[in-house]
Amino acid sequence: MKSVLKGLVAVMMVFSAGTALASGLTRTTSIDEAFLANSLTMHSFFERKLEFRQGEDDLREDIYEFHSKSPLKAFALSLAIPGAGQFYNGSKIKAGTFLAADVLLWTGYLIYHGKGNDQEKKYMKFADDNYTPNDYFDWFENLPDSAQLAFSHNIYRDLNDPEGAVRNHEYYENIGKYDQFQPGWNDYETLGWPPPPLPGENRDYQATPLRLQYLDMRRQANDYFSSASTMAMISIANHLISAFDAAIGAKKYNRGTRQYSLQLKSKNIDGKVAPFIVAEVKF
Repeated sequence: MKSVLKGLVAVMMVFSAGTALASGLTRTTSIDEAFLANSLTMHSFFERKLEFRQGEDDLREDIYEFHSKSPLKAFALSLAIPGAGQFYNGSKIKAGTFLAADVLLWTGYLIYHGKGNDQEKKYMKFADDNYTPNDYFDWFENLPDSAQLAFSHNIYRDLNDPEGAVRNHEYYENIGKYDQFQPGWNDYETLGWPPPPLPGENRDYQATPLRLQYLDMRRQANDYFSSASTMAMISIANHLISAFDAAIGAKKYNRGTRQYSLQLKSKNIDGKVAPFIVAEVKF
């Protein structure tokens, strides 16, 4: 700070001498007139007269300007992109940490979601190859009407394909989840499996090997989708944590940074005009 102030005084002496030579006045008169006429502040002096540089940086901001950080802006930045608010606050390590975490989480989400989709295609193809809807319909339609009405779940014939069924999400879930649909699996008759229990009939019943394999494939797909959902939820939490941390960081920045203000003024002392510098520091 001392070296900066000495530089300012030297610059003002050079500036005043130049003014005197240009106007034909004496050195003393030119200083008095300059300060009386302009009542220069540090801002106007640097803006209109001279530009100080240290390397490539303009010293004006370092000397008299102070920019506080907006907690709201920091919050919004990190809410959109984790780490952006920390970067705005000047905390590059935190910014990189939050951003890297979010990139890893979304990478994990895409990987697990992709595996889930692939596994879903596999179990659907497995069902198409190993489940015959007409076998189930034949078994079901030979039941008494009262028993048919007592079942709570259904799959439906495809009107455009008398040999098939409507293969929607409900179809692929029901044929593996409920004992009622076991007669459609191709190993049901081959293994001589007992018929499924009717509604209200209490007895232990086991899935056929093909149905068990299908259930394992579906379980694996659901695990992949669950992991993807977990990654997405953690990412949302990362956005929120980063946003609140950025807002708190902006407040700490504003409380912990000094605000400097310098002004160059003139004053009449005993009939003579004298220049002086006013320095303020706000904590």
